[in-house]
Amino acid sequence: MFLHFLQKKEHKEAFLEIAHLVAKADGFVHRKEQGYLRAYRDEMKMPESDYEFTGERELADIIGDLKEDQVKNIFFAEILLLTFADGDYNDAEKQITQEMKRLFGFTDETYGVFKDWVIRMDKLKIEGMRLILDPS
Repeated sequence: MFLHFLQKKEHKEAFLEIAHLVAKADGFVHRKEQGYLRAYRDEMKMPESDYEFTGERELADIIGDLKEDQVKNIFFAEILLLTFADGDYNDAEKQITQEMKRLFGFTDETYGVFKDWVIRMDKLKIEGMRLILDPS
């Protein structure tokens, strides 16, 4: 949704690495999460062959160098969207988002604003699908 704003290759790669961490956090990459990962690569114009996820780095190492507030906001919004993609915001995903919140220096209020927006976006997507698929 907002990844097209990322211009630096290192930002794109860092985001994909975090997205893979989140998608695998519960031990299983749900079909919706796989779709999100593909869509992320497409939106950032990064062919799958250009990126290989190793899973060796910790979250703090991946995002430790991020300084730009807009990039942090994009990462956080998109990762929250991903954590809610499979309908199960589990403890492992919560831990990752809470760690991102801490590393980015976000307040509880800021976290709440992002989370509320993500929940509303999910409801709007569902409503849109119903309108399109069952217009009666």
